[in-house]
Amino acid sequence: MSGGAGRGSLTGRTVRGFAWAFVGTVSQAVLQIVSMVVLARLLTPTEFGSATAAVLVVGFCQLASQLGVGPALVHRKGLEDAQIRAAFWFSVLFSALLAAVLWIGTPAFNGLVGLPSDSWLIRVLTLALLLNGVAAVPMGLLQRSLRLRELALVDVLAFAAGTIGVSVVLALLGAGAASVAWGAVAGGTITAVGYLVLARPDLRPPSPARAWSDLAPLLRFGAGYSLSQFGNWAALNADNLVVSRVLGPAQLGAYARAYNLLSQPANIIGAAADKALFPAMAKVRDDGERLRTAYVRAASLVALVTVPASALLFVLAPEIVAILLGSQWTAVVAPLQAFAVVLLPRTAYRISGSLTRATGAVYGGAWRQWLYGVEVIAGSAIGSHWGLTGVAVGASVAIVLHYLVTLQFSGRVAPGLVPQVLRMYVKHLPVAVVSFAAAEAAALATRPYLPAVAVALVTGVAWAAGTGGVVLLLRRAFRPELEVLRSARGGGGSSPSDDDAGDPEGELDDLSERGAAVPGGVGTSAT
Repeated sequence: MSGGAGRGSLTGRTVRGFAWAFVGTVSQAVLQIVSMVVLARLLTPTEFGSATAAVLVVGFCQLASQLGVGPALVHRKGLEDAQIRAAFWFSVLFSALLAAVLWIGTPAFNGLVGLPSDSWLIRVLTLALLLNGVAAVPMGLLQRSLRLRELALVDVLAFAAGTIGVSVVLALLGAGAASVAWGAVAGGTITAVGYLVLARPDLRPPSPARAWSDLAPLLRFGAGYSLSQFGNWAALNADNLVVSRVLGPAQLGAYARAYNLLSQPANIIGAAADKALFPAMAKVRDDGERLRTAYVRAASLVALVTVPASALLFVLAPEIVAILLGSQWTAVVAPLQAFAVVLLPRTAYRISGSLTRATGAVYGGAWRQWLYGVEVIAGSAIGSHWGLTGVAVGASVAIVLHYLVTLQFSGRVAPGLVPQVLRMYVKHLPVAVVSFAAAEAAALATRPYLPAVAVALVTGVAWAAGTGGVVLLLRRAFRPELEVLRSARGGGGSSPSDDDAGDPEGELDDLSERGAAVPGGVGTSAT
């Protein structure tokens, strides 16, 4: 075992890694909300919608540009410097090729997403595409070694510089939708440089004769991962495409604001958990019993946070929109409420995604992601007949269906998992009922008499009292979750920079007693 800051069990480092990832995502969410509040008053819904439409195109190409080589580095048990070099240059060169294709084909892509043919937004974002290719491999190396504190610091710095230092300033200067695009480029530059400095990969170009043999094992995993990501991209963006094509950029701007408000709490928990779960599961993948225990515990932690948050978001949706976005965004309220209802499944399916990748079951997960995309397309297209709210309801139904599908697939990887998860959710029902009742009663009592900020404050206090009280009464039922939170208070520090020297299986022997959220994985891939 390496000494110093990295000393400790894989379980302990993973929990502390989750804590750092959580801090990073919370910080980014706060910055996102601050920038959203400011930009909502500087940009029109049409300008927001135009930027969102351009991001749709470039975001898809970002997935294609790497073919999953970064996650493949995290997943692989033994990793050689030659493979790192081959993966890096493949990611960079393929990203450059796709950026060139996007640049040349911008007029056609503009028409595809409803932008004017002479819009330069996509061409600006091709720079972010290239930077994403540069950052992919060093990010994978940092995640592989559970150096999540460094990742969090770079991510927060990049987001702050991009959204506050660039986007808001350019919006103040009248740049319109381009301010969002240039903010993404600025953030991508800081991210790429920061990851490279921290990971310090060997960047010598490999010989063409050797590169393919080094790259092929990574691409076998990465191709399946990318298929899954393409499906996930379709699922997360198909509703935006429907809104853009059917209802127009202005409606897309409002819809995207509603979805972004939902995605903040979902990403805070889901993204942080995934950053810690995936590398930890990938290192130890032979103990299904510990996996089931930890999966249920992680899912319960997610529910403990998202169930009451969902109730509060639903009740306070009118006040949240009025306070954060302003009067010109009232169309956001109903879609936001629809998304608030599905906050739990929207967050929880990330746990199944971590399990799928860690155990190598990427092809089995891929077609389920594509099924999710089809469900979103169908739900959004049907719902578009009833405007933005109809699209949001259709997308929400797809989220629930996808969570059930991924939960069933996780049960195939770890038999007996599904009944345990369903039984676990029963103990969260009192929390859901009391949280909603406390918030709704306070909002109904104060809304006719107080301004939006005061309503939100009074409702938040009532909600916190109700939620805290019921959790206190049921504290014995939530003891395992509280033990995980206590373990996350342990000392930090980055982990060793390579394969976490030591015996990971031995390090996880105390998993059940310590109540950690993340164990190793299972040995057999499910397809």
